[in-house]
Amino acid sequence: MLLAPLLCFLGAAFAPPGQSVDTAADDRALFTQAETATANLAEGNKSPLNKETRLAQVKRTSAPSVRLLPAARDKKLEGEEAYRTAAAASVLITGAYKCDKCTRWHCTLASGVVVDPDGVIATNHHVAAGETAEAMGVMTADGRFFAVTEVLAANKNNDVALLRINAKGLTALPVRDDLGAGAAIYCYSHPANSFGCFSEGIVTRYCRLGGADRNGAVFMQITADYARGSSGGPIIDQAGNLVGLVSSTSPVLYTDNAAAKGTTTGQANLQMVRHNCVTGRAILELTRTLPKPAATK
Repeated sequence: MLLAPLLCFLGAAFAPPGQSVDTAADDRALFTQAETATANLAEGNKSPLNKETRLAQVKRTSAPSVRLLPAARDKKLEGEEAYRTAAAASVLITGAYKCDKCTRWHCTLASGVVVDPDGVIATNHHVAAGETAEAMGVMTADGRFFAVTEVLAANKNNDVALLRINAKGLTALPVRDDLGAGAAIYCYSHPANSFGCFSEGIVTRYCRLGGADRNGAVFMQITADYARGSSGGPIIDQAGNLVGLVSSTSPVLYTDNAAAKGTTTGQANLQMVRHNCVTGRAILELTRTLPKPAATK
């Protein structure tokens, strides 16, 4: 199912939704397309991957059979070319679920990126491990829809996962894991049902995040902006290499208990937002064979 007036896929002439005045993104039409396709997949148990199997597969820790593209690009891309490069490899990830207030199917939206032309998608663990989705699908930038057939591997601490769809010849990004702090980056994602949003910034630092979900895992923090719905969206360097994925945000407040201390609340209490991203190395590590634990006596 394609949206011909909106989507154009002509190789080098690829013009993704939102890229120009002639290809302005129709957010409502794109959402309806994705929601309808995912609902059709869920209705009548047509999905090749049911929720129970998906949640079991999320426990897989490595997919050594996957061969990701090595970082090979070194030519700096201009802004418009960088946008097209990120958009061509980016996908919308959908999940169909039912609420307790009506009988119709609803749709969750997240982002992802192709890392193997033969149907391997990188996204977040928290996207792959969603508790409600009865069926999951992937919509490419040129409007094609594919059912998610398998969770190849995932890591909760690093918030990363690899999904499989039945597709060949997709546009994929090479993965790089050595970009340093201070380097310029771009982010492409679909925040809050706004399709094809592009932002720029720098890597501010790499750090270890605490808490039960992260357990000291290394994350990349950036200044490029994003919001809910961006989870799994690609972070690329200036040459178009994939260096990370959107994961989460954590606000820095002047005080966590502003009212009690007599200070301002709400937006006035917000000082900055930390943008936490999966690293390129965390993506690569899913494709490496893990050492077997030492035998206990």
